Amino acid sequence: MIRFWQRLTRATQQGPDTDIRTLVRREFGLRVGQRRAYDEALTHSSMLDGDKTGLKSNERLEFLGDVVLDMTMANYLYRAFPDAQEGELTKRKSRIVNRKNLNLLGKNMGLHHLIQAKMRREDIHDSMVGNALEALIGAIYLDHGFKKTQRAVLLMLKHYGLDEQVNETHDFKSQLHQWATKRKKKLAFEVLKDDDSAGEERYEIAAKVNGEVYGIGIGRSKKLAEQEAARRAWKKVYDRRTASGGGNKRANADKPQESSGEGRRSRGSGSSRRRRPSKPKASTSSRAASTSDKAAPKEGSKPRSGRSRSRRSGGNKSSDATNSTKA
Repeated sequence: MIRFWQRLTRATQQGPDTDIRTLVRREFGLRVGQRRAYDEALTHSSMLDGDKTGLKSNERLEFLGDVVLDMTMANYLYRAFPDAQEGELTKRKSRIVNRKNLNLLGKNMGLHHLIQAKMRREDIHDSMVGNALEALIGAIYLDHGFKKTQRAVLLMLKHYGLDEQVNETHDFKSQLHQWATKRKKKLAFEVLKDDDSAGEERYEIAAKVNGEVYGIGIGRSKKLAEQEAARRAWKKVYDRRTASGGGNKRANADKPQESSGEGRRSRGSGSSRRRRPSKPKASTSSRAASTSDKAAPKEGSKPRSGRSRSRRSGGNKSSDATNSTKA
């Protein structure tokens, strides 16, 4: 990220451009053909107050440049990330095509020094610069067509750190840090190789957890290499977690198989018991015993009925005695 901001300050360090031709050639690598469109792109609406020459502001070109920039980034992301879904592509695009970023890009190009407005130079706010950048892209589109404009805009954005911003994935690093913090593990990123022999810097960085290499990333900057290392390390962590979870599932899956085997063995032993002749005899004797037990209560019930009869007869005797005394 530091390298990105350093590149953004390049234009201000070199000093402002005095002509739009110089800026377009330096930032986009193109020559200005239709000068009128570029002059319109730099004209703020405040210049129309009291004008009778038919001057036009940059608002229409701003609308056109916004669409061209959106289409350029959408086409780039669609081809650069073939497996990404709509939501991810939208997030990546919003990191580049947003008001704050465009304002910063235009300002660090020195575009605010070329804007024509009825106000002091120091009163030109950042949103006016971002709008002028979109209008400038619209003017380039009218001058050179979509293919050249698309290529020129991508080259400009890549020079200002497009790859770093688009490939910036905070999720992997944050998830990896959270995982390491919860488990009290030490997470570190170590530079394994810093190669600029081919005229372009190339870094190789390892993500280490407690000294063990979990992922290695390669990129044109340290940030890109760290992000790639973090992505690979998080994939390894995720694979280990799913493997441990899968092992439990397999162990649990084995348990039902063992129980089903025991059930099959018990059914087999039960079938062998049916072949034994002694088992039915025991069952018949038990049935006989149970029938005798059932008969016993019936025999015991007779005394109860006898006792009830005696009580009834006793009751009759007492009634007879009372009758005799009355006589």
